[in-house]
Amino acid sequence: MSDTIQDFIETTVAQLKLLERAYYLGDWEAATSGTPEANQRMREAQSAYIRFLADPARHQTAKQMHQSGAAANPLVARQIKLLYLLTAAQQQDAATTEALTALEADVRDRYYNFRGVVGGRKLSDNELDDILGKTHDSALAQEAWEASKQVGAQVADAVRQLARLRNAAARKQGFRDFFQQSLTVNEIDEGELLSLFERLDAATREPFAVLKREIDAARSEHFDIAPEQLRPWHFGDRFFQSPPDTGEVEMDSLFADHDPVELALKTYDGLGMDVRDILARSDLYAREGKNQHAFCTDIDREGDIRTLDNLLPNHRWTETLLHELGHGVYNKHVDASLPWLLRQYPHLLSTEAIAITMGGLTYDREWLEQVLGIPAAEAARVAKAARAQERALRLIFTRWCLVMTHFERALYGDPEQDLDRVWWDLVKRHQLLTPPDGRAAPDWAAKIHVALVPVYYHNYELGTLVTAQLQHMLRRQVGGIVGRKQVGQWLMERFFKPGAREDWSGHIKTATGEPLNPQYFVDALRG
Repeated sequence: MSDTIQDFIETTVAQLKLLERAYYLGDWEAATSGTPEANQRMREAQSAYIRFLADPARHQTAKQMHQSGAAANPLVARQIKLLYLLTAAQQQDAATTEALTALEADVRDRYYNFRGVVGGRKLSDNELDDILGKTHDSALAQEAWEASKQVGAQVADAVRQLARLRNAAARKQGFRDFFQQSLTVNEIDEGELLSLFERLDAATREPFAVLKREIDAARSEHFDIAPEQLRPWHFGDRFFQSPPDTGEVEMDSLFADHDPVELALKTYDGLGMDVRDILARSDLYAREGKNQHAFCTDIDREGDIRTLDNLLPNHRWTETLLHELGHGVYNKHVDASLPWLLRQYPHLLSTEAIAITMGGLTYDREWLEQVLGIPAAEAARVAKAARAQERALRLIFTRWCLVMTHFERALYGDPEQDLDRVWWDLVKRHQLLTPPDGRAAPDWAAKIHVALVPVYYHNYELGTLVTAQLQHMLRRQVGGIVGRKQVGQWLMERFFKPGAREDWSGHIKTATGEPLNPQYFVDALRG
């Protein structure tokens, strides 16, 4: 039986690796060009990839081999389980596959080519963010915020239809809905996740409320309005998923004369990780038609790793580049001798943990001094304020993840309900924002993840918990991260190299010596 399992794995992988490479290259071309032709090629490659995994006979074979327990070799058993999960995630008929990929292609084109209109001018996301982050004009902030939401109305109906199609496919497999299916095939227990998020909700509720009152006071002064007049556009961010400028330290001014690429090179060189090859393959700067967000992709699990960014010399994009390269170095240093199926991170939350760790270095005193080049005394002052800002970021982002996770659970629970109301109820509850007066618009659909990266946001929060655990361990053992090649070596050997040999929970326990423990994150919030 073991020879039969190995033969099945090898035959499947020989085809799957070619299809995945074509799919990821198509996604890259669509994201970097935004042309209808590239989007169509991406759709065709995605459809071919999904059809292969959706084959019922292939799925049943993988399922039977996995459930039989006949694979004595742990690496073989892990590969067959991953094939079972991969095929389970795509069990849908050809008509559903075609409908989904066509709809996603249409929605993707709308997001990639969307530019909000302010004062009769089409503005990029970077330009809208600049207005929201800097203006003292309440009316202009509102106009920019509303412009950022214009794409929601363009895609909302399509997003509902995507939810219906995803749900229909999931229910044919016996799942309640796509939300449950997505968690299950990614080896996350829904009950455990919701229980963890209830704990995080309780742990962050009061400290966030205190922080929010402080932010309200600062923003009312910034806009010269009463606190009760504050609305979502007054908080410096399209979704209030990061803190506004507090005035204690204006981070962007520290980065204005620095090239994010050079800062990234110094950061990773200090850890003994060369990222020049990744940067050489990357697409780093904004242009018309290009995806305005950021991501990292491993095209073939054989070294073709790239990141897409829209860099500017500011804090946000430096942090983002360090974040995306965190994904990149993870992929780069997975053991190349592992079987192809295991030549990746064990779970999205594992790679998010490294990306969050690397992006978070921009708040670190040693990084500010050694990499950004701020004098020691100034670095200490900035770091103190930056630590407060990072704490605010973690609190705010946790509350935002609660919104996203609960919203998507509601979306797939019933796509026909009043999602506008559900969205603003969650925003009011978890983010303590006052909904716009009389607004009736699908603002939830303006978030690209809801449509095209569904049931993902919980991974950011789980990655943040792993980050806190990693940072605690590394600071206890070697005193920090920045400029320490032994830290880079530990990460490469203990965290990256094992790839997907184990599931995410086993991997974290093996690497850090204990299971995922959210208490490190909660303790860090207390300072």
